[in-house]
Amino acid sequence: MLLFDHGERRSGVPGELERLGVDVHGTRLPAGDYVVSDRLVVERKGPADLAASIKDRRLFEQLARLADAYPSVVLIVEGAPVHMHEAAWQGALGRALTLGASVLRTGGAQDTAEWIARLYRLEGKPASEPRGTPRVRRATEDDLQTAEDVLRSLPGISTVGAGRLLAHFGSLEHVFAARREELLEVRGIGPVRARTLDRLFRATAPSATGGDVSSLAA
Repeated sequence: MLLFDHGERRSGVPGELERLGVDVHGTRLPAGDYVVSDRLVVERKGPADLAASIKDRRLFEQLARLADAYPSVVLIVEGAPVHMHEAAWQGALGRALTLGASVLRTGGAQDTAEWIARLYRLEGKPASEPRGTPRVRRATEDDLQTAEDVLRSLPGISTVGAGRLLAHFGSLEHVFAARREELLEVRGIGPVRARTLDRLFRATAPSATGGDVSSLAA
């Protein structure tokens, strides 16, 4: 039996899994969205939820707790992320890879279910019980801290660098609008890093292709 968090029912994925013949059971999971086996867990992020979980620092906390409980963690990003600059969410997915999670991009609920069903059959042995510790809720009113966390997900940007970018440009909106020449005005941002950031800030989102394992680098 494949376990899923009951909050996932509205995503349509559990229904698709049932249609595929997978024996599923909804429950309150302490961590993760789908417990595939005693060694593999899946965390699913929809288009808006990915941005929200990055902005409130929830994503990396979730991945860390899952890694403590399961040898194999799969992060499924469903659809095209919204409400966040592409460079920021790409950097966040790169960081997820460096934390040991496998990142899988899917096109929708059906595609997600097919991948989870495939993983379930490959594992061959259902989970005995869910594991992991629930998330400790905390206030997320510190907008400056949240903005720094978003910038730290970009390649080559440390906590100090994030602070300098915000101090120089005044807001995330102005940071992401900055061109190479403007980025070079920030102490610690050299020509290579400025060129990389400028390229990311101007990147065009590719057309959605379901079922591709991400090869993003942080």
